[in-house]
Amino acid sequence: MKKRLNILCLLVFVAVAIGFIPVVYGLGLGFSAGLTSGESGDVSTLEQMVSAEAVNLMPVGAGELSAGTIRNELSGDTVAIWPERIYVGGTIGYPAWFEWAYGACRLLAAMSLLVIVVLFLKLIVRVNRGRVFEWSNVRLLRWLGGIELVASIVTTVFQIYGASLASGQFAVKGFAPDYFSYISVMELTIGLVALIVAEIFAVGLKMKEEQELTI
Repeated sequence: MKKRLNILCLLVFVAVAIGFIPVVYGLGLGFSAGLTSGESGDVSTLEQMVSAEAVNLMPVGAGELSAGTIRNELSGDTVAIWPERIYVGGTIGYPAWFEWAYGACRLLAAMSLLVIVVLFLKLIVRVNRGRVFEWSNVRLLRWLGGIELVASIVTTVFQIYGASLASGQFAVKGFAPDYFSYISVMELTIGLVALIVAEIFAVGLKMKEEQELTI
């Protein structure tokens, strides 16, 4: 049982590591863009792409079925495109307070992820040592779920507010901002599941304590 549990925990860390690949790739692009602009003194296309703002879109109405066309390099044909996410450079600007607040929010989200990983490791170590049904594990799960839940809600609020600011400065004919795509569904689900598991553990512990008292 412990071997199976450890394998599943290892898969969780692999999934988290895979999720960091786009972040590392973006940092690499930013570093490369900084080096290029520093050597040439000009703002490169790569630097413009790195500094561009991501905008999520969804088509509205049947009148505009496509926002444009693009060339298929494999067949040479020109095909219609329905963009779901585009990166816009040099068009969207945000208030200074929002830039600072959102930057702090992203930093806190990264720190909360680190805390969640530490709590998760502590929980796995306790389970491997045979300390399963204990109130300390319930508290760990509650902290883990609470931190994940709060971080995902705050991040979602900032992303949706940022999208509303962007929608006042940039628009594509036939498309509207897709606010639902900014909701951190996976993080919200993980936080709620952790809280549910914590309450299941709590109910089990209370039943165990009641049985011990009756005996």
